[in-house]
Amino acid sequence: MDIDLSEPTRPQLAALLGVSSRWIGELRSQGDMPADGASWAENLEAWIDLKVGDQDSDAPKLEVERARLAREQADAKAMDNAQRRKELASLPDMTLAVMTVIAAAVARLQLVGAAVAKSDAKLRQRIDNAIADALDELSMARVQEQTGGLIDGSEAGEAGD
Repeated sequence: MDIDLSEPTRPQLAALLGVSSRWIGELRSQGDMPADGASWAENLEAWIDLKVGDQDSDAPKLEVERARLAREQADAKAMDNAQRRKELASLPDMTLAVMTVIAAAVARLQLVGAAVAKSDAKLRQRIDNAIADALDELSMARVQEQTGGLIDGSEAGEAGD
């Protein structure tokens, strides 16, 4: 088959590009390929734009996704490193630390009434009541209420004081 490179026909283009003649017709009707009478150079340029254009349209999406993944991996590594250097603590570790401090404060505050009031029962009762009110504010239910409800998987109303 002799191919006229100045004005190749649809079957000639199909043979050169390795596609069906019908597909060349569809591309022409969609405006992706030039009409009959166009030169081989014009057809080739349109074909390259069609093929490279498809890849280019996906390339930015792929690059954005690769960049996002790289940032996520870098963030994860930075957090791991910060945790190893003791610059960052996990939520369960911090929750345990806060609960330990509160428990120590409760134990210490419950001794105040006896130490201050000595043998005065009325004074000791007032001190114990004031401390109980203060401890109510420090209860786990209150902590959960302030943090939005969930600590260690329990709802705000389920934990004891």
